[in-house]
Amino acid sequence: MKRVSVGEVQHNFSRILRDVDAGEEIPVVRRKQVVARIIPDCDTPEPNYPRFVSRAKAISGEVRGVPVSELIRQDRDERS
Repeated sequence: MKRVSVGEVQHNFSRILRDVDAGEEIPVVRRKQVVARIIPDCDTPEPNYPRFVSRAKAISGEVRGVPVSELIRQDRDERS
């Protein structure tokens, strides 16, 4: 667990919030004394993001044809 100073909280608050959002508890120190703790909100539910592939298929429909990876492989073979 890392500790941050009060000044560091003032200057790097967004970075500290990202760490807290990832589940880390961060003590805030002033003159080597812990004065506060920034902790994640346990009552906030995890976001439910839909899967990318299913969203893309819903938007553009089923994709037919040759996969891009196959086109790249064919192009590389032709250049060799």
